[in-house]
Amino acid sequence: VEEVARREMRSRATDDEMGSLPRYVSGTTTWLSILHRIDHPLLFDVLVGAGIEHRNGDESRVYGTTSGNVSNTAVSSSYIMTTGLHFAEFEITGTPFIGVARPMPKLIYERENFSYFNTYLFDTLLAARTDGWGDGNVHACQYFCRTGETIWTCFEGERTDGYNWVWGWEGKESSTTGDTIGILLNLDEGTLTVYKNNRRLGVMKDGLSGSYCWHVIVDGNDTVAIKEAQRP
Repeated sequence: VEEVARREMRSRATDDEMGSLPRYVSGTTTWLSILHRIDHPLLFDVLVGAGIEHRNGDESRVYGTTSGNVSNTAVSSSYIMTTGLHFAEFEITGTPFIGVARPMPKLIYERENFSYFNTYLFDTLLAARTDGWGDGNVHACQYFCRTGETIWTCFEGERTDGYNWVWGWEGKESSTTGDTIGILLNLDEGTLTVYKNNRRLGVMKDGLSGSYCWHVIVDGNDTVAIKEAQRP
């Protein structure tokens, strides 16, 4: 079965998809599981907060139902990125937050007021650290559509309530309703690059390493649809 899945994968995958695969297939990461991932689109399989729902039952689309609740988080937790290059596009309404963060056990997502940027949960989040995180300290990083700024955290520290705002990065630009935001996670170089409507804005953060998954945060006026895409 594994040999059949390997041949099928090599015949169907693009160069970008092959480049994003783990360097070794072992344990729970098998050719069959990789083929399954290619066959199934990106989905937000974890929703956190009382003010977020899937749009018409479509798990690739989420929207905010209440305002002022930063715990309205959607995570693509089953799509864990560990090596190589990964590109996803996000069609937006409003001004959501879009980025990557460490995969977490289900019980942590169920904690009250869960957010990757909730300082009161930093000890709990750090306790979930695995070898898969590598030796980097960029544990969550997101692009704020309203201002174009970068927000990232190492799950500790006191600066700006435990996370860091990057007010200016080369190419910084805001985004809003009707825009499509592309995010390229390059784990070979440790960078997170932003695209807007197929136009490259620039690298919003470097120093990333280890495992990540896609996540978004929405307010009452925000809608986000996620999909895999080819880099512009």
